[in-house]
Amino acid sequence: MSPTATLPEYQQYLLSRKLVPEKNVPYYAHWVSLYLAFSNLQENKDKVDMLQRFLDDLQSRKHIADWQVSCPFQ
Repeated sequence: MSPTATLPEYQQYLLSRKLVPEKNVPYYAHWVSLYLAFSNLQENKDKVDMLQRFLDDLQSRKHIADWQVSCPFQ
């Protein structure tokens, strides 16, 4: 991991517990950081509603492929 890695503690957690392959750790950290940044802006802390709004926000962006945006709870 580089010194400027996204969420280094979270990446270390994933690595130490072997939750994802090492090559995928930065990818997971990136998406978690996007969600955390989005969720910290929301006044309404209803988790399901917030997740749906996050997915809607991702879908509105042009640089994110459709396959990257899906809700595991639907």
